[in-house]
Amino acid sequence: MTWLGEQLGRIADDMPERDLAARAIEAHQRRRRNFVALTAAAVVVITVLAATIGVRALPTEPRAAARPSSPPELSTITVGVVPSVESAPVYVALAKGYFKEEGLTVEPRGITGAAAAVPQIASGRLDLAQTDYATLFRTNELGVGEFKIVSSLYQAAPGSFAIVVNAKSKIRTAADLKRKKVAVPNLAVLDSLALAAVLKRAGLTLNDVVQVEKPYHEMLAAMDKGQIDAALLAEPFLTSGREKGRTRIVEDAMTQEFANLYTAGMAATDKWISRHPRTLAAFQRALVKAQRLIASDPEQVRDVLPSYTKISRATTANVALGSYPAKLDLAELQRVADLARAYKALSRPADLRNAVAKGG
Repeated sequence: MTWLGEQLGRIADDMPERDLAARAIEAHQRRRRNFVALTAAAVVVITVLAATIGVRALPTEPRAAARPSSPPELSTITVGVVPSVESAPVYVALAKGYFKEEGLTVEPRGITGAAAAVPQIASGRLDLAQTDYATLFRTNELGVGEFKIVSSLYQAAPGSFAIVVNAKSKIRTAADLKRKKVAVPNLAVLDSLALAAVLKRAGLTLNDVVQVEKPYHEMLAAMDKGQIDAALLAEPFLTSGREKGRTRIVEDAMTQEFANLYTAGMAATDKWISRHPRTLAAFQRALVKAQRLIASDPEQVRDVLPSYTKISRATTANVALGSYPAKLDLAELQRVADLARAYKALSRPADLRNAVAKGG
């Protein structure tokens, strides 16, 4: 044993046993207090960090769409719309004053279809117009002008478009349409593609029928007069004709590859968009607001339909409604482009991203 060891041993022998125990207890208690204090401090630090991280991880409250400090370049715009269920968001936005809130006066003008609207947009007679995406892709491919989709509008549902005949007609199936006159709103657009699909399933092509251009609201009268044998009709005219006993449905046009198809949007020229960015943004905000309202309360559509289609409110209760997506889905646009190519409306792939305007 070393000298230091001997001294420590002697001290221990001289110290009462009771003192050693007391000192040991004091040392233990000191260590315990230090440990508790350290643990408490760590808990505080961890809690603060967790709270900070938690706050950062929580989804932030969505901001309202930023409004430009300057008003729209145009205070009044003319918008071409087809008087059917597809254009309902425009009329809901008008009824609710959403365009007015954005500093816009929107004047709707009836059009027969997307193809008829193209020259009116190109010439400036319309600022914006309803289109079907197949028509817009085809127009751009043909170099008629550079058009862009500025807003989504409608997604079809079963029963919202159908091939109909007069209730007394002998036509029972799509195969019976051979050499018959079939009305469509415009030629060589989405309606014609849907008709082509129905005919294909019956072993026919568009060359086996005679397509006649007629606005939706004139089709029933033309059928009654024998001017046409059948029609590709949209809601709410489908329900109106059926409830009055004037028509019979031969086949739903929005089934199989056309099921739940995006059938309508709003379009403008590149030139108009570049000259009026604030006007377009204001229109888009108001339209999206209407579409979100419709999503939460579809009765809004039934409420406005009589104001621009002349269909009674009682009839609108049975109208088949699709949906009104507030945002474009590129996958759905691609589906329309693929169908347009499959049915020879396009000769090459559509440039989808270049076809959609900012905020569309």
